[in-house]
Amino acid sequence: MLSREKVVAVKKIKQSLTRAMGLLWGLVAACVLVLLGSLWQYHHQQKAVGAALEYLWIFPAVGLLLLCAALLLMHRAMRERLQSELKDLTDHLPVVVYRYRLEEGELSNLIYISEGIQRFTGKTAAEVVADPALFFGKIHAEDWPRFTDMDRSTWLCKGEFFCEFRFAMPNGALHWLYANSSPFTLPNGEIVYHGFIEDITERKLADARIRQSESLLQQIFDTSSAGIFLVDKKGMIVLANQRMAEMFRCTLDEVMGTPYVNLVAPTERSVGHQKMLALLASDIDAVDVERLYWRKDGSQFWGNLSGKRFHDTHGTDRGLLGVLLDISTRKQAEQEVTNLAFYDPLTGLPNRRLLRDRLQQGLASSTRQNAYGALIFLDLDNFKTLNDTLGHDVGDQLLVAVAKRLLHCVREEDTVARLGGDEFIILLTNLDQVQAQAVHIARDIAEKINRALNPAYEFEKHIVRITPSLGVALFLGHEIDADELLKRADLAMYQAKEAGRNTVRFFDPQMQEKINAHAQVEQDLYRAMENQELSLFYQPQVDAYGRCIGVEALLRWQHPQQGLILPGRFIPVAEATGQILEIGRQVFLQACRQQVAWQQSDNTAQLEIAVNVSARQFHSATFVDQVQQCLQETGANPARILIELTESILLKDINEVIGKIRALQALGLQFSLDDFGTGYSSLAYLKRLPLAQLKIDQSFVRDILTDRNDRAICRSIIALGQSMGLRVLAEGVETQAHWQLLRSDGCEEAQGYWFAKPLSLAELERWLAQHAF
Repeated sequence: MLSREKVVAVKKIKQSLTRAMGLLWGLVAACVLVLLGSLWQYHHQQKAVGAALEYLWIFPAVGLLLLCAALLLMHRAMRERLQSELKDLTDHLPVVVYRYRLEEGELSNLIYISEGIQRFTGKTAAEVVADPALFFGKIHAEDWPRFTDMDRSTWLCKGEFFCEFRFAMPNGALHWLYANSSPFTLPNGEIVYHGFIEDITERKLADARIRQSESLLQQIFDTSSAGIFLVDKKGMIVLANQRMAEMFRCTLDEVMGTPYVNLVAPTERSVGHQKMLALLASDIDAVDVERLYWRKDGSQFWGNLSGKRFHDTHGTDRGLLGVLLDISTRKQAEQEVTNLAFYDPLTGLPNRRLLRDRLQQGLASSTRQNAYGALIFLDLDNFKTLNDTLGHDVGDQLLVAVAKRLLHCVREEDTVARLGGDEFIILLTNLDQVQAQAVHIARDIAEKINRALNPAYEFEKHIVRITPSLGVALFLGHEIDADELLKRADLAMYQAKEAGRNTVRFFDPQMQEKINAHAQVEQDLYRAMENQELSLFYQPQVDAYGRCIGVEALLRWQHPQQGLILPGRFIPVAEATGQILEIGRQVFLQACRQQVAWQQSDNTAQLEIAVNVSARQFHSATFVDQVQQCLQETGANPARILIELTESILLKDINEVIGKIRALQALGLQFSLDDFGTGYSSLAYLKRLPLAQLKIDQSFVRDILTDRNDRAICRSIIALGQSMGLRVLAEGVETQAHWQLLRSDGCEEAQGYWFAKPLSLAELERWLAQHAF
């Protein structure tokens, strides 16, 4: 196909050759003028030469005339050759080239047309120029009005002419032709048109095939059983088929132009939108996901989305082309298969197979978290007798009711399973990292289950009572495998049966002894608080000169039978049971009273008293109010009271911790961070805490003489405290060498057996008298 640009190029070649010939004739004329001028000048300057010589100039003049004649013949030959070449070119072009004039009220007046017209009409170019009807008469009757209208409008506006029309070829076949011409103004001002006629039948057929293919594709697109849609780079649906609208029970217009995330659950749309934008911005080429979709009417269905990045014909990324299939039926079938394989059909609880999977996950989680878990084996007492007397229907109803009560007794992360018959398993995970606390939690849940299953069960015709026997086996990580853990829990359950049923037993006899001891301590603590068996001992704290600057209040339990009990035996129990709240209140109240007593003497008025506060006590909602009440009740000087906090307190909301510290600081109290360096978050939050003192833990001080790492740690803590304007006190100073080394590193306060052990009030007063300065 010859484009309009190529025709213009041919015209430009012709024009260039014409200009070249003009320049040649101009050069000849210039030469003649120069020669004549030279001869005239020579004639006037040489008058003395003879007459014969005066006419010698005729000979070069004749030669020049002969040269001009030769050039004229050469020009004519070149012109004829150029015209022949141009004609040959236009006659062999794949298009027909023509020139015509526009005349008002008439069809175009042909001036020239190439021989290629013979392919269309079967007539020579001369015949068509002589009779244009040989061409115009072959234009299809339906296209003729449009052709003449275009011709008329071209004449009126002197613009470009273009038209597509059907044309009867010599063999009778209809071809599509395209005519295009542009105006060209001659030197005399006349406007003529240069143009071409092209056979575009193949292109028309190709376009028709494309349209037919597009129509077929559109039919396939609209009748597909899958929802098909295109999501652009902004996450908007810009294309969708009818099935897509049907799946979401809305119109196609409602689907188009909406964000893709509007098709998912409302609670997931914000996060889903960010994920979709991230996907579209990434280089991920395809995606295949199953998810729950939401319809306009609020109903939902499971869909499988297969998406692939879509590029147009220019290679531009247009977004994600998605194919969505409704897989609700398949999902339902899968769920039914899963229920049959992993769930008890009677109670709906996990069965033995799923329990083993959950148990493996629990062991793995215990390893990662370094936290204890527990397995509770539950068996209903005398269930067989009840089942045989009242019938299996009542027995089944009872099992379903028991399952419901069990689910209300455990946490969301725990698992309740039915092994079969009247045997149930409860898997407790992530109880606590401390064994004593984990045992306490497991026992509380087991006893809660026991209490929940004891009340009567009311059915249509029967009121049934039944009790459980529960065996508990504790685990930590993969110390024992799943089978052994089940055996231990089963054995503990039989121990509960032997103990009289309707009770809880732990597997390990030693563990059971610990549980019994724990329970005994719990009961004895209540009596100890009532009988004021808990008292304070005091360990002196000295400065660099050996002067006593204060004491740390340490709790002791004077048991009537067991004698003096140290805090390590009863504080964990008090923490687990919540008794620590009342014990902590009594300790602080007693310390305030003692501080008031010391204010009465000049020798002790300057003494500070440091009081330990547990994490559970500090995080109590009433802690600040209790401290304020004790200060008001006793009249103690808060500036002489130092509250010691452990790093475990900082593991919770640090903003809450800082808020409470500032509230207590407003009362005049000071704060010390105990056991510094043994926790995980002190350095991160140290600069935010309004502290007065850091205490180096005795575990670093103990080997400071022999362990370079311990000494380096102590030096670092001392330097850190000094740089932050904090007092630094070393605990566990056992020898003079310890103290001398610490003082040489800049430590100015200490406590430990080198100065004094924890003393009763009477012993402390005697010690103070002996060490007065």
